[in-house]
Parts: sequence; structure tokens; C-alpha cells
Amino acid sequence: MYSWFEELPEQCPPKESNPPEGKFFRLIHGEIPASEDFFSKRFENPEMEFPNIPECIARAVSTFDDVKECLKLKKLPRHKNKFVAELSLTPADGLVLKTFSKNHYSWWRSDDFIPEDVTVLK
Repeated sequence: MYSWFEELPEQCPPKESNPPEGKFFRLIHGEIPASEDFFSKRFENPEMEFPNIPECIARAVSTFDDVKECLKLKKLPRHKNKFVAELSLTPADGLVLKTFSKNHYSWWRSDDFIPEDVTVLK
């Protein structure tokens, strides 16, 4: 059904994940969205240990359903120079599951997702 952007372990995404529909937000590195802005922590850090985080979640891209969450993150020194991206995700873009906090979603990105279609908020 899906062709995943990165290799996923068995039983991943979890069966309780759903096709995305609507707006999601994420911090990205530049004013022009690129594929590199939508990598999982595992993709970025193949050897890193993620204690207490299932490997399936480590291979998901973090997103939020509320722009305010990204604006809060921008107050942290390591994120202050990043840009807020608005993603209009559709079922073709992969699957999502609410994880960690009220507004956080883990997103398993499909090969159909087009980073250049993302809107950067000013």
C-alpha cells in the first residue's frame, strides 16, 4: 500500500496509526523546505540510542497539530533560528499517530510526500 521513505521495522507503523488529513506543523532549517527537513531521528542519527523510545517511533518524523507548539520550541536556543513549516498532509503522505503529548504526532513519511509543497510561515 505505502512505499516508505525510510526502512521501517516489522509492525511499523503501529496498527493504531491513521492516514493524516489536514494541517500539521514542524520546525525546519531554512526558508525553502527540503527533504532533509523531514527526516526521522533515526535517519539523522543511525547509531544513537533512544532510551525508552520504541524503534518504530524513532523512525517517525515529529509533527504537531498546533502551530503554537512549534513557536514554543523556537524559544529554545537550539531551535531559535529555525522556521515553522505548515504541512497539508493527505493520506498519500503516510500515517500518523498521536504520541508523547497532546499536540505531538509521529508521522511515518511515504515516498509520495513532496517537501517542496510545504508552506513556510512568516
